[in-house]
Amino acid sequence: MTDVHIGDAVRRVEDQRFLTGQGNYIDDINMAGQARAAVLRSPHGHARINGIDTSRAEALDGVLLVITGRQWLAFGMGTLPTKTGVRKGRNDTDINEPPRHCMAIDTARYLGEPVAFVVAETQVIANNALELIDVDFEPLEAVSDAVKALAPGAPRLWDDIPNNLCIDFELGDLEGTEKAFAEADHVITLDLENNRVTAVPIETRGCVGSYDAATETYTLYNATQNVHANRDMFAENVLGIDKQKLHHVAPDVGGGFGAKNSAYPEPPMVLYAAKKLGRPVKWINTRSDSFLGDTHGRGQTSRVQIAINNDGTFLALRTETVGGIGAYCWTIGPFTPTGGSARTQGGPYTFPAMYYRGRAVFTNTAPMDPYRGAGRPEATFQTERIIEYACRKLGLDPVETRRKNLMPPEALPYMSPMGMDIDCGDFPLLFERTLEMAAPDTFAARADRATKAGRLFGFAIAPYLECTGGAPKEYAGVQFKEDGAVTLAVGSHSTGMGHETVLPQLLAARLGIDFDRIQFTQADTDATPIGGGHGGSRGMEVGGNAVAQAADEIIVKATPLAAHLLQSDAAKVTFADGSFSDATSGASVSMTEVIEASMDQEPGFLDTGATFERGVISIPNGCHAATVEVDPDTGAIQITGYWVMDDFGTVINPLLADGQVMGGIVQGIGQALTENIIYDDSGQLITGSLMDYGLPRADVVPNMVIDYYEGAPTKKNPLGVKGAGEAGCVGALPAVVNAVLDALKGHGVVHMDMPLTPEKVWRAIRDKGAHDPEALMRDAC
Repeated sequence: MTDVHIGDAVRRVEDQRFLTGQGNYIDDINMAGQARAAVLRSPHGHARINGIDTSRAEALDGVLLVITGRQWLAFGMGTLPTKTGVRKGRNDTDINEPPRHCMAIDTARYLGEPVAFVVAETQVIANNALELIDVDFEPLEAVSDAVKALAPGAPRLWDDIPNNLCIDFELGDLEGTEKAFAEADHVITLDLENNRVTAVPIETRGCVGSYDAATETYTLYNATQNVHANRDMFAENVLGIDKQKLHHVAPDVGGGFGAKNSAYPEPPMVLYAAKKLGRPVKWINTRSDSFLGDTHGRGQTSRVQIAINNDGTFLALRTETVGGIGAYCWTIGPFTPTGGSARTQGGPYTFPAMYYRGRAVFTNTAPMDPYRGAGRPEATFQTERIIEYACRKLGLDPVETRRKNLMPPEALPYMSPMGMDIDCGDFPLLFERTLEMAAPDTFAARADRATKAGRLFGFAIAPYLECTGGAPKEYAGVQFKEDGAVTLAVGSHSTGMGHETVLPQLLAARLGIDFDRIQFTQADTDATPIGGGHGGSRGMEVGGNAVAQAADEIIVKATPLAAHLLQSDAAKVTFADGSFSDATSGASVSMTEVIEASMDQEPGFLDTGATFERGVISIPNGCHAATVEVDPDTGAIQITGYWVMDDFGTVINPLLADGQVMGGIVQGIGQALTENIIYDDSGQLITGSLMDYGLPRADVVPNMVIDYYEGAPTKKNPLGVKGAGEAGCVGALPAVVNAVLDALKGHGVVHMDMPLTPEKVWRAIRDKGAHDPEALMRDAC
């Protein structure tokens, strides 16, 4: 009989390994005879490469191989394509997709773009060789600001792409929105910046590749979130080989947050070098190079407009966004500022009409790709900021105005103007519960105490609505061993979320077997035929349902054998709570006993592989609230309280769900208060190290009160789960920013762009909020 159930707060079994230094991360993997690799990166944001002299590097003792972009092209290596789900723009125009080689060929288009690749006997020799490569760079005019990149006469990254425009996308009802704007009592406009950030996982990227000449196969160990999809791109698109010739494995991965989801150029170069040299090759990225070459996220400049009546009724929402996606489309980069940010516009409110326009723009900056939330935090921030701003402008109560416009549960199911199938939920209930947890009846006393201490008190509440994503199919394979072990192999992937605990928990609970007997495998292309990896809060929605489906198929297979053991007819046998029972005789036999009996049958009698395919994506939702205190003399912000109610449908393991919510909130706090990727006009990165880039520290993270509403499990998947991984990021940005602006309202500050650093807050107080809230998008519009 199992000792775990769905809904139990089972502690993570993998933590014993991680916390005692027994994890097996990419830099722990070493192969006999391996060489070490290093990458020479462009020191310019935009420069023509007139020539590369590698002779001194090649002559250095211990250097085994030096490759330049031109040589890479001569080898016949292919390009890395974008897999964006948005390929058509307004007026049925096609996406502009320039070729993305693994190295710059004749022009470097962002600081940190690979220019040459060196392999040597040791890392020190490889690094020294980089210093000996002489590149004749001819600096070109660069453009790092996406709005400026659209302007007439701006430097052009690609000769055949006018105005640096990748795609001009729209979604929604333009005519209906314009009509509502014409009829509304008020149209409120706000320009805002969603600052560019980067993931900074504790483990940098890296890989180890080898080649077996006898079988003509490659093996790649890679710190990635998505082994199957990236394997296919590396093999078929770049190396030009059958994907089955590449065994792709991710060991323990120390965080990803989207930045390790993409197909990067270094792994194919490592694989080529391993074959060329006939020995394994290892490459580990430095933290400095991670800032230059890892994908970034967010980075949108937006104009948001709301049509609202005098009584606070929302009539329409219109958003125009410009997102700089870097020099290339990257893996799915154009999707985030277009379809990714369009889908959840309007949040859980009843907007009769909405319209969204998003332009993805090429800039001389590092690549942009999904970062935790990938559009949903941007959409929620846009929605919640314009609501808060409109309430301040019109003298409306922000809490009452939100309450008035939330979708009532009786309106569900509802197809939003953005095409979101919102099937279930109770948005007013979550709103009221969050407000109750925050205890607004104590605010006056808390504000009074803050005032006496020389600080300003602020509060904000921020409902959110998001959606899941990622690959729609997932596989789970279960095998039973004679020694009693059960192996579970999945195509989904954890980079720290706890899948090694929760998926075996789900299988054990479903079958009624011992949790400790289950051996877990993930992120291995040889272990599962398909796999969607990690991204889009899909772990439980797709991976969990694949495990549940496999368990159900095992029960079906086991029922005739159970009937035989019970000397009954299979039609009379039912399964519940880990046992098969005959209703007529009352006799029962456990699943464990049936598994043991199956070993006398044909080999693998109960072994099962199941592929689950998601139909319609689910809609996680919830509400965040925060209180802050601001020191007007220094601009310092302290978050004094944080409350969250989340609707994730069925919660398999609330302890792990708490961890996901907390982690997302902390990343949201980081973006709201301290994190910022800044380029100068030449494309040089100003915030290129942890000395300059402000990650959130423990002392800025408040205690959090987290609760769940499970009264509306979705019927879109058998488990009724809605996804939890990105929700914390989605609600945190507006909750924190609006709370700070609430604290500053007495000083005339109605808007500030993230990050709300102490200096920025201090200056806003001294300026009494004097700035133009409609300035950012003027040129683009």
